[in-house]
Amino acid sequence: MPRVIRRPSVALLAVLAGVLAGCSSPKPEFEKENFAQSDTYSRTVPAGSAAACDAGRRALLSQGYNIDKFEGARVTGHKNFQGEDGQHTQISFNIECASDGNSNERATVFANAVQDRYSIKRTANSASVGVSVLGQVSMPFGASDDSLVKTASQTVARPQFYDGFFQLLQRFLPDAQAASAPQAAPANPARAKAPPKPAPAEPAVSPNAPADTLNPAAAADAPGSGGKAAPAESPAPATPATGASAPATPAPAGPDAAGQGAGLP
Repeated sequence: MPRVIRRPSVALLAVLAGVLAGCSSPKPEFEKENFAQSDTYSRTVPAGSAAACDAGRRALLSQGYNIDKFEGARVTGHKNFQGEDGQHTQISFNIECASDGNSNERATVFANAVQDRYSIKRTANSASVGVSVLGQVSMPFGASDDSLVKTASQTVARPQFYDGFFQLLQRFLPDAQAASAPQAAPANPARAKAPPKPAPAEPAVSPNAPADTLNPAAAADAPGSGGKAAPAESPAPATPATGASAPATPAPAGPDAAGQGAGLP
């Protein structure tokens, strides 16, 4: 008697295909979370928790983020984006600062960003018109309401994104700002102390010249002068001004002049 071979039914094949497809499908993202040690979302800075969070707030403001809440050790903000395909994206940024120890000189900054995607949803409006015979009749009004509907939400996990934020935060720390600040100019430049004037250089003295031309005795004793003092030049007589009368020369006192003065012949 010939043996009959039965083929599997189509329904059984479909079930087997579904089971195989389920086994080969990738795992969801949340199942990949294993709390591995990483510095993607945190950095340690040489500042207190309040100063570190204030630097994070300034870093977000410099990139166009809107600050939603700013507390002593917490900052939250957001920024909106719109792509060419009409997709609207919003990044919500969260910063937490925790001091390390009691000295309040070091703090750890924790940061994470959440990316939300929105799509425009249009809803058509209709108006109701009352008719005595037919009752209430709904007729299209022609207007529509546009609203954004959230379609996806995901935490940003790109390391380069957080590296850029923490590098910018370092620039707004108090120590970094004090080091990069230019020195202030004096309030009154006129009162600024002028640098001391250099002393005049002494004139070069020839070895054959006398040591002191104003002191003949010292010039005579100077070596190379031959022991002779240079004669001192007498000052030239002053020339009287033009038109002034010369003083009268007194007559010499002789015996005749003396006798006339005494009244003798």
